[in-house]
Amino acid sequence: MPTTLFGPKFSQDANAFVPSAIRALAPLINDPGVISFAAGVPNPETFPAGALLESCQRVLSGMPSRVLQYDVTAGFGPLREKVAERSQKKGIPTDAGGTLLTTGSQQALDLAARVLLDPGDVVLVEVPTYVGALVTIAARRAVPKGIRRNEDGIDIAHLEETVATLREAGRNVKALYTIPNFQNPSGLSMTGEAKEALAAAAERLDLAVFEDDPYGELSFDSSARGDFSPLAARIPHRTVYAGSFSKTLSAGLRVGWLHAPSDFVRKAELAKQASDLCSSTFNAAVLEDYLAHNDYDAHLLRLREFYRDRKEILMAAIRESFPPGTWFSDPAGGLFAWGRLPEGLDSRVLLSKAVAEARVAYVPGEPFIVEGEGRPFLRLTFAKEPPGKLVEGARRLGEFFRTELG
Repeated sequence: MPTTLFGPKFSQDANAFVPSAIRALAPLINDPGVISFAAGVPNPETFPAGALLESCQRVLSGMPSRVLQYDVTAGFGPLREKVAERSQKKGIPTDAGGTLLTTGSQQALDLAARVLLDPGDVVLVEVPTYVGALVTIAARRAVPKGIRRNEDGIDIAHLEETVATLREAGRNVKALYTIPNFQNPSGLSMTGEAKEALAAAAERLDLAVFEDDPYGELSFDSSARGDFSPLAARIPHRTVYAGSFSKTLSAGLRVGWLHAPSDFVRKAELAKQASDLCSSTFNAAVLEDYLAHNDYDAHLLRLREFYRDRKEILMAAIRESFPPGTWFSDPAGGLFAWGRLPEGLDSRVLLSKAVAEARVAYVPGEPFIVEGEGRPFLRLTFAKEPPGKLVEGARRLGEFFRTELG
């Protein structure tokens, strides 16, 4: 269509929108002839399609007038009750009234940003951090500020120093965004000690906390290093906790949720009314029926084994094929591994060439990093490709990087 008169009329918020750096790569990474370590999607082999079909049939035959109708903004009550019950077992002091169903956990982040952030507010984020959160922060015209993290968790000294410096300069440092469990993109998890220290720091610094936990159910080994309990179990009065069924049952049903104190939930409901009135009643009813008629915990055990095996295959192939000087995280859960290439390699510059010559795609690290140098880093997922392609893709990519090093 031709250019219209709308350009000069766009709002300041609209002019602040930024595209997702990952979705912008779609023409490169969605070619079926390319082995893709890029798309952060669950493997469709893990979807319980047969059981979900049975749930669809039951809810349509049993209560069609209910599930095909609008619902309250907070969402389908029976599913909110089940979600709250599972969260209570993780130590989160919540109930159905403190639960708001959302269109994936991404909408939960958007609602949290709309309720809490004003233009110019500072949001502290991990380095690296989730690209989708940065997009949401930009849409509110807020400012992300990077905080260092290591394999154990966030650098508390750097957090406190950064907050003090910003506040002395008159900046409104309002919130911290974090993925404590199997972080996207690094795959790393915080230890229990690191979570306790972060919770205490949030109290001292009076920070609201956005806790994003879409991967928390995907721990590969319950005895693995790390503590997968949520921050919301430690500081529930200052935490907005976001969860999702997208990585465990179905990405396409787009059912997520948030838990928060009652005053926040009331404001988030108003923001959601202005956005979409309510999320899908039918989708929520299907998932509630699935949970009522199936052993979800047994499904999660199978899911963890599936992704653990894929992770082990990819990590072994990386060790075998990538050039000396390469470093990768070894995640204990989730869908991603985070790597640093040898000195002299720029993952963003080399992506198009890797796709064209090696027929392998990855996600460059630069979009995940708001402070510091991102060019040597890249994110790989072990979720999408079958074992043979994980090995072949790592072999091709390792050979490509070796050639680039000369």
